[in-house]
Amino acid sequence: METTEKNKKVRVLVVCADGVATSTVVFVSLREELEKRGIKAEFVQGRVMDVERMTKDGNFDFVVSTAGTSLDAEIPVISGVPFLTGIGREQVFNQILEIINKN
Repeated sequence: METTEKNKKVRVLVVCADGVATSTVVFVSLREELEKRGIKAEFVQGRVMDVERMTKDGNFDFVVSTAGTSLDAEIPVISGVPFLTGIGREQVFNQILEIINKN
């Protein structure tokens, strides 16, 4: 996979059922992975039930959700579960890098 250009900035919405616990774990893990590659990211945390409202005005590059979502928008929604379990984490992170490289 190609490396993303350094100093690229992305905006990420990380959501879970309550907007606190699992989204924080995902946020910290994802932030560390992006920083290793020189990708700067702005993170916003929230509840899955608020995704529609938050993405309407938020201008996010993608959403990471640990609780699923039925977002009807052009913003990619990524499962955050692999960041919690470790299973499939590299594949999901590669998917995120592909999204970042397209933008």
